[in-house]
Amino acid sequence: MPRYHFDLIGKHTIVDHNGLDLPDDVLASDAADSLANELYSARPELRRQRCSILVTNEDGEEICRAPIWDPSRD
Repeated sequence: MPRYHFDLIGKHTIVDHNGLDLPDDVLASDAADSLANELYSARPELRRQRCSILVTNEDGEEICRAPIWDPSRD
């Protein structure tokens, strides 16, 4: 099963060194969206900084970016 990393990117980057094993890119993208939605509510300061969750695969290739901020709500 592939391993995906979910880095918090913005003014400062927090790297996910451990990652998470998921079956495919679609589920990794869904996990990033869920995490971004959780952080939207729990950490409002990340909205103002326009942070995102960057998902990369085990080869370091970008899979997707899930923004924590939402232009329609912020």
